[in-house]
Amino acid sequence: MGKWKGPPHGDIPRCGAKTKTRAGHSCRHYTMPNGRCRFHGGLSTGAKNPHRVIKHGIYTKEAIVERNLIRQLLTDAKLLLDDRF
Repeated sequence: MGKWKGPPHGDIPRCGAKTKTRAGHSCRHYTMPNGRCRFHGGLSTGAKNPHRVIKHGIYTKEAIVERNLIRQLLTDAKLLLDDRF
């Protein structure tokens, strides 16, 4: 049993994107102004400017530098303690 395609829904354009289902038919969701449904090309995926993509986190340049400095400090401290005892 499929969706009812009679009036007033019959005139609304459909997405038509190729789906990955076993049935192999095209997508039948209603389109947005860009011609695709909300699943196949609608909303933004995020900032396109590479300088604004990552604002914080463990993979920022500052965090990597800080981890390297701490690692070097701990290595130096361990060597210093090994030499004394």
